[in-house]
Amino acid sequence: MVPYLLTILCVLVAGAIHWAFPKTFWKSTLMSTAVILLFSIAALFIFKASGMLMTEAGEDPDFSGKLLMITALMSFFGLLISIFVGWFLRVVRA
Repeated sequence: MVPYLLTILCVLVAGAIHWAFPKTFWKSTLMSTAVILLFSIAALFIFKASGMLMTEAGEDPDFSGKLLMITALMSFFGLLISIFVGWFLRVVRA
């Protein structure tokens, strides 16, 4: 359920930023990627603190050593979502 919530949040953020700034595509893409990264990292820690993230053994996950890899993957995911939503809105608005 957590990935679905994060994906919906990312699409909404990218859509709102690209809708607000339609003329500057790459600036909007980078800005929404940064916001998506911040929201995703914050959501990761919030979901961990609330107990929604568990390992197969029922323990709290320890991702302190893998935070750089998680940040890189979330940045890539945010960039892809931003580009796809931006192009979609560019085509729809034209």
